[in-house]
Amino acid sequence: MSYQFPIRLIAGSLAVLAVCASYGAEQRYSPQELEAAKAKLRAHNRLWSFQAGAIFGQEWMSRAPEDAELRALYARQLHGQLYGYREIQEQADAILEREPDNPWGLYAQALAFLADRRHSKAAESSLRAWRLLPQPEFAATHLLALRPKNVEEGVAFLDSLDAETLQHPEVLHARAEFEYWAQYSLEEPAYADTSLATLATLRARWPDHVSGYLRAAEYLYRANKPQEALPLIEEAIRLSPGSTEVRDWHWHILNKTDLLPADERRPAIEASIAEYRKAAPETVRGLALLTTTYRSVLEDEEKAAEFEAKLMALAPASRHASWIYQEKFQRETQRLQPELDRIKREHGEDSQEYQDQLRLVRDAAYRFLDKPLYDDSFRGQAYIDLFYALSAMNPIPAEELADAVRGLVRYERLNPHITYSTAPISMADHTPYAEEAAELARGGIQAMIDKAEERRWEEDSLNYYLSLVHDAIGWASYKAGRVEEGRNELEQALELSDSNTSALYHLGQVFEHMATEAEAALQERDSKTIVLRTEDEAQDAVEAVRNWLDKAEESYIAGLEARSWGENSCQEALEALYERRHGSREGLDEYLAAFSERDRSRRRERILESRLDTARTYEPFFLAKLDGEQVDSADLEGKIAILHFWGTWCGPCVIELPEYQKFHARYLDDPAVEVISISNDKSRDVLDRFMVENEYDFTVLVDDGYVQKAGVNGFPTTWFVDGDGYIQFVQMGGSSDSHLEEEFAWIVEALRGADGSR
Repeated sequence: MSYQFPIRLIAGSLAVLAVCASYGAEQRYSPQELEAAKAKLRAHNRLWSFQAGAIFGQEWMSRAPEDAELRALYARQLHGQLYGYREIQEQADAILEREPDNPWGLYAQALAFLADRRHSKAAESSLRAWRLLPQPEFAATHLLALRPKNVEEGVAFLDSLDAETLQHPEVLHARAEFEYWAQYSLEEPAYADTSLATLATLRARWPDHVSGYLRAAEYLYRANKPQEALPLIEEAIRLSPGSTEVRDWHWHILNKTDLLPADERRPAIEASIAEYRKAAPETVRGLALLTTTYRSVLEDEEKAAEFEAKLMALAPASRHASWIYQEKFQRETQRLQPELDRIKREHGEDSQEYQDQLRLVRDAAYRFLDKPLYDDSFRGQAYIDLFYALSAMNPIPAEELADAVRGLVRYERLNPHITYSTAPISMADHTPYAEEAAELARGGIQAMIDKAEERRWEEDSLNYYLSLVHDAIGWASYKAGRVEEGRNELEQALELSDSNTSALYHLGQVFEHMATEAEAALQERDSKTIVLRTEDEAQDAVEAVRNWLDKAEESYIAGLEARSWGENSCQEALEALYERRHGSREGLDEYLAAFSERDRSRRRERILESRLDTARTYEPFFLAKLDGEQVDSADLEGKIAILHFWGTWCGPCVIELPEYQKFHARYLDDPAVEVISISNDKSRDVLDRFMVENEYDFTVLVDDGYVQKAGVNGFPTTWFVDGDGYIQFVQMGGSSDSHLEEEFAWIVEALRGADGSR
């Protein structure tokens, strides 16, 4: 399943300088001047002009470093500039070291935690600050901290606020963000409209507050309503022409939509850049934004290199510089990947061309890892790319692979299934460090439990990921020579998820190993002319070998019949086991055909059992095809309708489209069935090119905000609607196999009815 979020242009800020005045310094300002300075910092919050605000705040920090409120407001400027945890935490520490319960220090600490994505910690600090001093900024920060995971707690907190606080602009802004993301947490699309209504209130009560325009433009863009987004972002520019965040979204909207003809987009963005550079000081954040915009949006590498050089000279180890390093690395690997796939397809994995291409990926990862990165969070993805490149080499460089796996465990946090399962299994298979691989995998048990708590996984999801970890522990233990321990771990993996194909394959291998050992024991008896006491004992020994092989066969068959992503090693193992038991592969095709038909039958049964317990209607639509012809959902009445939601940006969607094209062709001339896809791509130009390049002719409707309104958050998603307009089946997630056409057809025929009626 894939989720679409617009790619944010990386932005930067000015470097944080050390406080240059001591707490005992003589005051060089009046109380009125200090209050005016704080008011000006708040004005920068209002205008989202954090670049200028940080410069102003830095100047005042040298004059009044002992004032906690001033320092916290300066920390807010750093947070607005996307600074990392360290720089913001320095400001919090400077306050809290003197006064551990100072609410302004706790507020700054909450901002630091937010920058580090530690939302639970941010919620704790902001709530403490609010209880000590009910300042609207603290309430707003608490809402932002609760936004991702604790919607119910956030709703209760909102209910506890008084009317005056609720109407404060910072709180209205935070409330709108909270409501927007609640639609995903609660699976309630109406919250998107609630969020926009809150932002409308913000604009009405505080017409000079940029958030009301900026966030509304962002949310409307995400809802595929760029025509409504553009006037709002233009008003935000009028209010704050030097705001990096505002310009970031302006350029993004102009580039990623069809609001302007293709030949007018670049001049419009360049004109906006020129206006921005006149209005804003040149800082690290601005330089990073310009670098990224010229490189990724305007594709002008010369200009991008110019701004990048300035950035690296000013702050080579900043968070913003690290984003630039990361972006360049990702662009390089994305450039290498299509060629890698082509060579693999045309020449094979063992070809010299393929191996040379893998080394280019490896070298790119090493170059990135050698950069002066801001913190270790930047290293995780590079280690994933490095690991996959090394594990595909022939021969596999064992020491490099082991180091890459260690790097994954140390730095990678977003893909624990790779870090604690795929990688340790490879380490056990291809290095002499199987024992270490088992221990590295064992650390994944707590990591998965922590991830489940953080992401609020259901029990089934946690069990699935724990199953992957126990599979890795079991296989690595087996490879380290601890066969019985390995078997126990693999069986535990299957208790947690009986469809874990990797564990089923590995357990089959262990059973074959035990059969081999039993055979070896028999052969040793024969070679030493050791006579068994009874014929029954000899028969028991032969039966033991047969039993282990039977268990291996059962394990491979179960793995073959389980749905899986990627390669399934069970079929090859089952074929080899058949040859081992029969002495040849004669009759193998007939043997496998029986399992194939049984698998087909079970898949059909599983698909039809997925019918919704309670059928539901759907939001009506009136959407345009690529040729401009309008399609009204009312016209689908009386027909079986298949509504398929996707986007060209969605990898799993693209992978399954060849099968979807076949499904479309299957029902093209069937008057009782209507197959329709709805793409939520922002640019029709991109969609047109994609369809032409891939020679697809299935019906595509262009989203105008309907996808969000209908509550579709995952891609691809397919609704199967009966003739009365009720959704009876929902299929979510992409298919990596060739069964989509067949399985979708089963659903259609189930809706049609065996006698041909609806």
